[in-house]
Amino acid sequence: MRPGYLIVGVLLAACSRKQQVEPQLPLHALRVVLASEAELAKLGTAGDGIVRRPWVGPIVQTLAVETPDALTPLQHARIAGSGMTADALFERGLANLRAACKQPIQERTVAMAKAQVQITRSADNFTAARLQLPELWKKIASDAGQLYAAAPARDILVWTTSIVRADQLALRGQARTAFQSRSDPISSAILRWTGDGWALDDPNPIP
Repeated sequence: MRPGYLIVGVLLAACSRKQQVEPQLPLHALRVVLASEAELAKLGTAGDGIVRRPWVGPIVQTLAVETPDALTPLQHARIAGSGMTADALFERGLANLRAACKQPIQERTVAMAKAQVQITRSADNFTAARLQLPELWKKIASDAGQLYAAAPARDILVWTTSIVRADQLALRGQARTAFQSRSDPISSAILRWTGDGWALDDPNPIP
């Protein structure tokens, strides 16, 4: 074999391997999930490169790819060659999340035994992420006049429409407990519905 052909063959093989290592972004599998800067910081350098943007209070939105087995956070290096801005990818991820989460919140919700506090858990990786979909919450808030919620971990939401002190204390206690005890913690912060989205009501720190 001539030397020139050998070099071309090596280059083609290298390009092929690079394509296998860095496949195109699977846009259909993009999802936007919630995290917090405090929890991402615990991941060290791996957390530093995760694509995120501010959301509400200590909570941030992050981009992830859903696979049959897991959610894989997207790194900045992975999206660099996608030809899309981070904001465009977030919008695509939210659209995908919306299409996958049409079930009413109440269908996956149970009430605490001794307080007017609701606990929502869905059979997927997007329970907490549902806070980002206003259409799931507008009627609940409108009917009750107010709404408070927390996303303490990826697989749970706690919320209430009650302003009774005992219920508000129960909401905060349940948020702190879930944040400390469940996998993939996010934040114990309490959010308040504003009419078209959420605002920070109480950081609700762990004592």
